[in-house]
Amino acid sequence: MQSKLKILFLAPHLSTGGMPAFLLKRIENIIKQEELELFVVEYTNFSDEYVVQKNKIKELIKPENFFTLGEDKYSLMEIIKSNNIDIVHSDEILEGFGQVVPDSLLNDLYSNSRTWKIVETCHNVWFNPNTSKRFNPDGYAFCTPWHKMSTFSQMPSYGEVIEHPIENKVPTLEEKSQAKEILGLDPNKKHIINVGLWTSGKNQKEGVELAKQLEQSNPEIQFHFIGNQAINFAEYWSPIMSDIPSNVSVWGERHDTDLFMRAADVFMFNSTWECNPLVVREAISHGLKIISRNLPQYMDMFTPYITQINDDIVTTKNKLLSLLDSESTYEVIDGSSEFENQHIQFYKNVKNLPITSQTKFIPKPEIIQYFVNNPFLEIKGESNSKFKVEFYDESGRCHYSEELSSNHWIRLNREYFTKWNTKIWESGKLIYDNTLDLKGKKVFITLESSSLGDTLAWVPYIREFKDKHKCHLVVSTFMNNLFRDTYPDIEFVEPGTGVSGLYAMYKLGWFYKDGEFNLSRNPNDFRIMPLQKTASDILGLEYKETRALLKFPNGKREKKVGIGIHSTAQAKYWNNPTGWQEVVDYLKLKGYDVVLYSRENDGYMGNNHPVGIRKFESDGTIESVINDMATCEFFVGLGSGLSWLSWAIGLPTVLISGFSQEYSETTTDTYRVINKSVCHGCFNSHRLDSGDWNWCPIYKNTERQFECTKEITSQMVIEKINEVINV
Repeated sequence: MQSKLKILFLAPHLSTGGMPAFLLKRIENIIKQEELELFVVEYTNFSDEYVVQKNKIKELIKPENFFTLGEDKYSLMEIIKSNNIDIVHSDEILEGFGQVVPDSLLNDLYSNSRTWKIVETCHNVWFNPNTSKRFNPDGYAFCTPWHKMSTFSQMPSYGEVIEHPIENKVPTLEEKSQAKEILGLDPNKKHIINVGLWTSGKNQKEGVELAKQLEQSNPEIQFHFIGNQAINFAEYWSPIMSDIPSNVSVWGERHDTDLFMRAADVFMFNSTWECNPLVVREAISHGLKIISRNLPQYMDMFTPYITQINDDIVTTKNKLLSLLDSESTYEVIDGSSEFENQHIQFYKNVKNLPITSQTKFIPKPEIIQYFVNNPFLEIKGESNSKFKVEFYDESGRCHYSEELSSNHWIRLNREYFTKWNTKIWESGKLIYDNTLDLKGKKVFITLESSSLGDTLAWVPYIREFKDKHKCHLVVSTFMNNLFRDTYPDIEFVEPGTGVSGLYAMYKLGWFYKDGEFNLSRNPNDFRIMPLQKTASDILGLEYKETRALLKFPNGKREKKVGIGIHSTAQAKYWNNPTGWQEVVDYLKLKGYDVVLYSRENDGYMGNNHPVGIRKFESDGTIESVINDMATCEFFVGLGSGLSWLSWAIGLPTVLISGFSQEYSETTTDTYRVINKSVCHGCFNSHRLDSGDWNWCPIYKNTERQFECTKEITSQMVIEKINEVINV
């Protein structure tokens, strides 16, 4: 009688997740093969909770064939030898086990004198065999084509792709109705399910935010989250759980996930970091409509089944609503028998292979590249080669060329966006050719100015940047509350907040060096162009005058005019001593209620308020100013933040300024008042000294000080007002 082929499965743990689920499926499919005897070793018992899969595995194999290693990990060798194991199948790469595997154990396990063959399966996308693999197995059982074609393509061992099977579990209408009844789900509502461990990679936060978008408008849609909330990830899920909308149910880990699959109308998968998500395959098995990202490592294997989403939550909401209304279906072909046959043939092939000799393997160099402020590149590895590194811009011009050794790095001094193409040669062979692509990457943009005007000028380009590059965008401003509602697909953080996992970072501001603009941080001289163009230049975008999106009441405007007389330097003020009073008198004559928006009191720095105005009593927030200003008919102000605010909310804006050139601020719906017959535009030719209130770079302490605005008459302003009111 032919002896049985003895296979020992070695797992890091059997607590929860995709790896234990895949192992369970392997065993379920091959346990009935009489020619096989199966053993399972759990390297570490993480927890006695969340062990649904472990218990099922124990039920399938003989109790005496299941082991959990204690403190003495070396006992694994005794289990292998005493049971005459033919194949050790490690269901994770041993060098990346998530726990330390002693070198002494690895040396014996992979010994050239061993009698057993070794098979490995990787279940993640972060392990890099080119830099971290020290021992070669006899074979790889790849769970996804991505590993064979990309991650492990340079490895010398035999390998086959054996994917988790798609089974035909499509329920009948009666079975679907029964499942809803068992779970207590309202049959008159639509049910969206999400399955997975609560982690940032699984991204349940996005799903909850999507539910919030639909809570009021679509109460017939209900969201259900199934999955373990492990205590070690509480930092992620705890804040989410503190603000759960009424249309969300959180079920925890369940042993009846199939029941939810039968009951659901749509499977939602928000994950941003995956290798081979089994739950997607389960959803396909149940014939569910699926909304999910199409991550690069999927290699389009799920494309026929999914509605693709990205980081734009509004677009996702619309796609979900369309999916719920559609009658789309797809054919589900059962692959269970193929899955079983692939395993049997694979293990037979491995059994007949010679023992892989463990010789010194020098892996490919690891190239680390990111663009946080400055482009950074590091080459890590054991190679003795010299590497030629070159950086090219969009025009094909080489900006940097250098020779680099292993375990050295370089950082370029350019900080603004450039679509860099990076090339690396080793021994004359091109080994790396990468053009900057931010799609799906985490990018951080910070506004270095706390000024209201700068903020309103630059924020629109942040949205343009996200739309162009399809990136996960994190933004820091000093006025985040103004934008969270109107830019829901952007993550806003407070200034000074550390942001991890960044691929790129850009800073918006005016940066000087040696008295001139800093060529490494600003691509063009910001003094001689519109303020908004600062942002478009740094972010590599086309310049077009664009309003920031703000939340404000869109009601009927009153017979009311807003004015802003204060600023941050005397040079910015309208220094005509009678100007404001004469303009206010004219507006009152026309029947307007004149409202002054100001934090400053009357007499601030010697600047008195005109008589006859009403000062708006703010609650201290800029939002209250916006809400009141939105009811004005138009606004009269200076080249300052309030004029930018008025323009952003769509008010006709009379802008009084000789301090800056006409191109500096806005042009559309803007009625500019400037006197070009006197000295003007110093802001665009000199660097403002913010510490000198009376800064006037040419005529300070002379009769001509501040003549740029002294010589703007009230009549000039009134003429522009008449254009606004059609007089």
